[in-house]
Amino acid sequence: MVVTRMRIKHLIFLPVPFISFYLNAASLDEINQKLDEGYRYACNATQTGNAEAASLALENYRTKFINSASRSGFSEIMNVEINKVVAEFFRKGMIQGNTSTGACETPAELLLQTSQAFYSRQSKSALASALDGVRFTEYAAQAYPIFYSIQSTGISEDEVIEQINKIGNNAIINNQNAIDVSNATNAMKEVAKVLFSARSEPELMKFMMDYINNHKLH
Repeated sequence: MVVTRMRIKHLIFLPVPFISFYLNAASLDEINQKLDEGYRYACNATQTGNAEAASLALENYRTKFINSASRSGFSEIMNVEINKVVAEFFRKGMIQGNTSTGACETPAELLLQTSQAFYSRQSKSALASALDGVRFTEYAAQAYPIFYSIQSTGISEDEVIEQINKIGNNAIINNQNAIDVSNATNAMKEVAKVLFSARSEPELMKFMMDYINNHKLH
């Protein structure tokens, strides 16, 4: 089959919900939904039957999918991987999907694989970023047993938050800087949130606990 080349004169501009979606961590279901919506949006906007034109439109959508916030270290590595995962989703979607008719059905297996790959990397990145706000503080030693309990016991999220708040309250009672205490306890809560989200994913949880152990400051 010969594909006729054509230029794209107009880029696709997306509504605000798409642009802002990845400014915050999302659940697996949310990622799945937004990837599906994104593919269908771009596909429906490129009903030309032209592979190059459709690919460029999908690439334009893909750039809206990526969190552009400044990152460093491991979080940056994960962000680069997320970029690649999403780019590959749209590239393969163009090959597998139907963009020459009105169907524009998102390839189901590809969507599931991409959502899971995205979620895993996003969770790892969130853990790394939040842990940096804990491990460099004087409260880290008090936080680690709480993190371990999330994996090894049936402790609830409310109980963990209560324990973290106690660390903060005791620090304030001991005349520690209130802003520093608030920043540290908020970071602890973010780490806990990520760990709770990984409870049903044994491999992801193991990675997270190994990451915490390997990045403790002794």
